[in-house]
Amino acid sequence: MSKIHEGHRQRLKKRFITEGLASFEDHQALELLLFYALPRKDTNEIAHKLLDTFGSMKNMFEADIDDLVNIDGVGEHVASLVKLIPELATRYWFTGEQQAFQITSIESAAEFAKSLLYGKPAEHFYIACLDAAYKVKSTRMLSKGTPSETPVYIRHIAESAFRSGTDKVLIAHNHPGGNPAPSQKDIKLTIRVMEAMEPLGVTLVDHIIIANDRSFSFVAKQLLDNNFTHEDALRAHYSSGVMTDFYKDRK
Repeated sequence: MSKIHEGHRQRLKKRFITEGLASFEDHQALELLLFYALPRKDTNEIAHKLLDTFGSMKNMFEADIDDLVNIDGVGEHVASLVKLIPELATRYWFTGEQQAFQITSIESAAEFAKSLLYGKPAEHFYIACLDAAYKVKSTRMLSKGTPSETPVYIRHIAESAFRSGTDKVLIAHNHPGGNPAPSQKDIKLTIRVMEAMEPLGVTLVDHIIIANDRSFSFVAKQLLDNNFTHEDALRAHYSSGVMTDFYKDRK
């Protein structure tokens, strides 16, 4: 690496330390990040190439790792670093805010699920284990699939509930296609989860589906079927009987 490039790196790093990222253009922020994956290369050109290819930093961070690797100059090392950033950001937020997140209403459950699933280009499936006050004890991603489906194993849900010592769980997954309405597979899965949780003494609080800014709640749907308004359904607080009614109606 030339002394010119070395001096540029030092100036950019010092600028970040003294000013933060607020005054950085997107390509400069990305260039700074790439320093740590490409210590001997000029990262400016690669930063521009990534942004030109994906259109924005958001799209780049959400891109499939294979699409990243295929860009000239971006190998597995760079692609792994790019994919690491949003995962670290999620974990950082989780250890602070989410760990104390209280899920007592459908609205709060949807908000929590969006924090896990918003913007993911492939289907992901999560379980959140809650304590007696409906506060999140632990969250675990159980599977990651394609843009249209993801495999879910009931035993993994049961194991997560058992290990946490909880008697309440919330499950959530996303529909990257933009329609939060459940498929027949989603409905059958929800029933199977309830059947598996019942002998364990664990309540399935809700199953939330996220599609960008939209969400679907199985409990909200049950309340709407019982002549609740949409606004009242969202504000409704969870009770152990609502999901049980859903299950009984479909046995």
